[in-house]
Amino acid sequence: MSEPGPQVPDQDSAKVKPSLRARLKDVWGLEFANLRWRLLVCTLLARLLPEGRATELRTEFVRAIGIHIGKGTRFLSMPKIQCSYSGPLGERLKIGTQCVIGARVILEFGDVLTIGDRVSLADGVVILTTTHQLGPKEHRAGPIVRNPVSIGNDVEIGADAIILPGAKIGDAARVLPNSVVNASVAPGATVSGIPARPLRSS
Repeated sequence: MSEPGPQVPDQDSAKVKPSLRARLKDVWGLEFANLRWRLLVCTLLARLLPEGRATELRTEFVRAIGIHIGKGTRFLSMPKIQCSYSGPLGERLKIGTQCVIGARVILEFGDVLTIGDRVSLADGVVILTTTHQLGPKEHRAGPIVRNPVSIGNDVEIGADAIILPGAKIGDAARVLPNSVVNASVAPGATVSGIPARPLRSS
C-alpha cells in the first residue's frame, strides 16, 4: 500500500489574512484619503474663539482654508463647511465684501456657491448645492445631482432659512426666517414660506 503524498492546501486555506497593520492602513486610506487637513485644523482653531468676537481672526482662519472672501466680511461663528469636490475650495465658494455670516451656518458646495457683496446670513442658515434625485419606492435616494447657487448683492437671508440647489437670489432680495428657497427669487423681492413665495404687496 503506497504512502499518501504531501497534502496540498486548497486555495481558501492558502490565503493569508492581512496583518492588523495592513488592515488599519486600508481603513485609514478609506476614511481619510480625502480629508482636508488645512480645513480640519483651521476649523478647530476657529471654534476655540468666543462666538460673536474675534470676527476678523475667524475670517482669516476661513481664508486660510483657501476660500475667496472679500474685504470686510465677518464670521460671527465658524460655519460648517461641507464639500465633496476634490479640487481647490476657492473654485467652488466665493464670498463678497462686507458680508456678515451668523452662527450655525452650513455652507455645502459640491457645486459652485457664489455669495455677493453686503450679504447677511442670519443664524442657522443652510445653503446646499447637492441633492439626490427621487428614486423608486424601493430606494428613494437616487443619483446625486449638483446645481450651483447664486446669491446677489445686498441680500438678507433670515434665521434658519434653507437655500436649495439651483436657487438664484437676485440683488436686494429678502428671504424671511424659516423659509425654503428652491427656485429663483427676483431682485428686490421678499419671499417667505415652504417653498418660499413672494409676499403680496398690500
